[in-house]
Amino acid sequence: MHHLTVGVFHDTALGRELGKKGTESDIAMFNRKMDDCIFTFMSPVEDKLAPKSQIISTVDAAIVVFNEINRELGETIVMLDMRGLRQGIGITTPYADRDKITAITKDTSLKSFLIEEKDPGKLLQIMNQLRPERNNASQPIVEVDHSFSVKGVGEVILGFVKQGIVKKYDNLRLLPANKEVTVRSIQIQDEDYDQAEAGTRVGLAIKGAPVEEMPRGSVITNSPDVNVATDLKVPFKKSPFYSDEVKESTFHATIGMQTVPVTIIEKGQEFITLNFAKPVVLESGESIILLDLNAKKTRVIGQGRSVSM
Repeated sequence: MHHLTVGVFHDTALGRELGKKGTESDIAMFNRKMDDCIFTFMSPVEDKLAPKSQIISTVDAAIVVFNEINRELGETIVMLDMRGLRQGIGITTPYADRDKITAITKDTSLKSFLIEEKDPGKLLQIMNQLRPERNNASQPIVEVDHSFSVKGVGEVILGFVKQGIVKKYDNLRLLPANKEVTVRSIQIQDEDYDQAEAGTRVGLAIKGAPVEEMPRGSVITNSPDVNVATDLKVPFKKSPFYSDEVKESTFHATIGMQTVPVTIIEKGQEFITLNFAKPVVLESGESIILLDLNAKKTRVIGQGRSVSM
């Protein structure tokens, strides 16, 4: 059984056609279990930019529906290209046929996407053939997307095993709270398991921290490659579609499932120094998407990348 996480963009109905509705906040989750694959489909509710950037930072593949050709579609393409995501499908519509999609995506990582009509059965068949590379050999990293308390169970997190294998009774570190926690139980698709491998969406019952200290973007791990930062100097590349000047000011940054206010406190030719409004969790080499939520045109400023800390 393999697991695949797929972002679905610009079609609110398609997620429901591909899977059964699960957790919903500003991100809607849809789940489907097939003979040899468990799918998690994720869509931003109302196409909000911050949750969309979090989804793009997390998924294995993407389905992009080329409905209206507008700013929001452009931002999706820009962020997917920044991520370097090459596995996915572009969906033709009356607004965009195969040739138009090819023209729009030709200079981006989306040029390798398949172009198909909207046929949920065929989309599932195509996605079922994808086999993203997984790292089960390193220390486990679990990134939280939802957390809550369950009567009789205690604190529960939902999230993705980004690498390694998480096991029942593991003692791990919760970041950025910096607390030792214990994995009391593991569920996958409402069934109990003793462990979960990289790529799996899991529910973990956690002992050692209250739910308030496990918000979206928190990480549970013992990996030495994961750190907490408030100030960070990073190499930075501006998006060619962002028309305003990148200056010493306050914006937002998405790192994995975290989106936080950030201030550029120093700007150089190739590097910028960031001060986050609260501590953030970063892996070495992790993408940092800088957003200007108040921009009148494209709101994606560009991308930085964390270096070894």
